[in-house]
Amino acid sequence: MFYLSEEEQRQRIIALVRKKTGIDCPTLELHDIWSEAMGPKVTVFYWCRREDIGENEHLKHLDLNDEEAESIGIN
Repeated sequence: MFYLSEEEQRQRIIALVRKKTGIDCPTLELHDIWSEAMGPKVTVFYWCRREDIGENEHLKHLDLNDEEAESIGIN
């Protein structure tokens, strides 16, 4: 595991959201990162602003595989 600043981690999560969902969310706000203690699943919870996604803001989540989790400094 390596250290990322909060902004570096946020930028990498923005890139993963774009890659996995096709949604560009430059105003992404990280809410939480949840990792199963007994398994490889990592879930990122985040907010996108209405101007980015064209709908009301609501908490979204993205499940990451091991490689994606490592890319944001989690593992």
